[in-house]
Amino acid sequence: MTGLALFAGSAILLMSTLEMGATRDESFYFRFGRSYADWFADLDAAADPEAVASVLGRRAVESVWSGNFEHPPLMKSAFAASWRAFARKERDLSRPRTGLAGQPEQWSVGGLAPADGFPEGAQVSLLAPLVRGQQATDPGRVLGRATVTSRLPSRADLRLDEGDRDAIIAACRARPGDPGPPMVLTGCRAREDRPLALMSEMTAMRFPGVLTGALAVLLTFLLGEATLGFLPGLLGALAFLFVPRHFFHAHLCAFDMGIVAGVLATLYAFWRSLSDRRYALVAGVAWGLALLIKHNAFFLPVPLVAFWLWNGRRQLAWPRIAGRRRLELPPLPLALLVMPLVALPMLFTFWPRLWYDPWSSLARYFGFHLEHEHYMQWYFGRPLQVPPFPVEFPFALTLFTVPEVFTFLSLLGIFLAYRARPGQPGAPRPGARTFLLLNGLVPIILIALPSTPIFGGVKHWMTGMPMLLLFAGYALTWALRRATERIPGRALRGAVAGAVVLVVFAGPVRASLRAVPFGTAYWNDLIAGGIQGAADKQLMRLYWGYTTRQALDWLNENAPRNASVFFQNTTWDAWDAYRRDGLVRHDLRYLGGPAGADISLIEPQKAFAELDIDVRRAMGVAGPTGFVTFEGVPMLRIYTRPEPPRAAPPPPTTGIPAEDPPGSTL
Repeated sequence: MTGLALFAGSAILLMSTLEMGATRDESFYFRFGRSYADWFADLDAAADPEAVASVLGRRAVESVWSGNFEHPPLMKSAFAASWRAFARKERDLSRPRTGLAGQPEQWSVGGLAPADGFPEGAQVSLLAPLVRGQQATDPGRVLGRATVTSRLPSRADLRLDEGDRDAIIAACRARPGDPGPPMVLTGCRAREDRPLALMSEMTAMRFPGVLTGALAVLLTFLLGEATLGFLPGLLGALAFLFVPRHFFHAHLCAFDMGIVAGVLATLYAFWRSLSDRRYALVAGVAWGLALLIKHNAFFLPVPLVAFWLWNGRRQLAWPRIAGRRRLELPPLPLALLVMPLVALPMLFTFWPRLWYDPWSSLARYFGFHLEHEHYMQWYFGRPLQVPPFPVEFPFALTLFTVPEVFTFLSLLGIFLAYRARPGQPGAPRPGARTFLLLNGLVPIILIALPSTPIFGGVKHWMTGMPMLLLFAGYALTWALRRATERIPGRALRGAVAGAVVLVVFAGPVRASLRAVPFGTAYWNDLIAGGIQGAADKQLMRLYWGYTTRQALDWLNENAPRNASVFFQNTTWDAWDAYRRDGLVRHDLRYLGGPAGADISLIEPQKAFAELDIDVRRAMGVAGPTGFVTFEGVPMLRIYTRPEPPRAAPPPPTTGIPAEDPPGSTL
């Protein structure tokens, strides 16, 4: 029950704090998740063996599954399934077209893909334009209802069943960017009525990431309970969740929490298999799932083999037998034998891109990561883009981005665990401390190698953090025992222990909730004042262009109609996600550069200094007109082009048409 409560509570908390913008990586996974969903939709729609063979054939598989091939498919397939099942998909509604003689006029929804829905016979709500401050699900938006009469590859034709035609057309005259109040964000749209369509498109894409984040918390608890005890497992799991950067990553449509959960599941099953051989098969399946999530899983045997050899070191020998040396090893854990036999076939079976030319495809996959681009990082004012990189880099970032109390407790917990004697009350299970320490440190050590790319911050060694934070739970348990051992009465001891836990967690929980829109900008107070100190010391505080979302309300309110906007580090796919969810006006235009931009949104990073100068020159301005800030530190600069002198308004015209041309978008 404790594990279930941890999972459910974490998922609910994460779902209620989805306040961050779409990151650069997320935007790509939105796109490829939808393309994978289209492939699955085509497979579902295949009505005969020939159609099935076409979808599963080389041409179709390679055209779809080569997209974002640098990462395995499991999480993107989960994003696709969640989006397809749970997303409210609103699409632009077009003006009715006059039908043939004796037939009713047809309304239509265009720009559809196979997985967008709107199948023939589906019931559809016709929605009024969304205005600023209005919820997309506001029942007042419903103008009428219709039925899909035909579904073409990119269009669905509708028959109006309920609602006044003329009233709908009149309501849909409002256009995005029309002056308010209220400001109009979208045109008229259509939404398929489905009982499971409970989330916005971006939230539905993020839902699997939230679930894997909650699963990582649960698995941290289970592993901690199995190695250190119930309370260390519980406190360690909560500590993992409330590291602010972990909390941020647990919301995203990305692989990072997924691979943490996959690694934890493998480690838990491996540990249990040491005393129960049935878990060896579970370890193999768990490792297969981890391999299908992210390439980090390929390194998992390193600490497991090291643990096997260290734990059985007394059985290691190099005796001379019949004049020849012979290596004697400790008994091989069954899981180490089963894991590759189960996991590797899973990788080739469930990754469609490996169905054709599997070995050359796998070589390309490894080649991408071995030759990965080195993105610019700033580390105490030092630009890092070309190896060798500082060995201390991941250790320093861990020290400065994990709440200080958790770092102190983790170090204390390691000391206490190695000091504890076997059989002593509260002592770790035999072998547990080495098992946790190896699996906690190896991911950090791999990133510390001078040639390893260091982009992305702490997420690249996050697979090791649950194990290290379990030691924090162990130390806190020891402290609670010492603090309450002389207090009379169980109730009073419980109250004191609860108060101590609240004091320890208050700061990290507050920081996690406060920093969630700017998650990678969190730095602890070891950097002379948190984020302000990090900015003064020229440390990276932003990645991936997601702070744009915090400027969307300003943009909706202040951007001229049909304004062109340069979003710098925010991709077109992220912009498209904001449009799909009705977060930004549909009249605004996305630009890939500052030339011709009316507004530019620029992240104030040292790595973008030259671009910042280019923006000022291109827009003819001396500096920004506004900022998005976090704790007083700029997170986004807003540049606006000066307005040219206004000409005298033209004389009013007459003869304004009563209706828009037939077939135009409402």
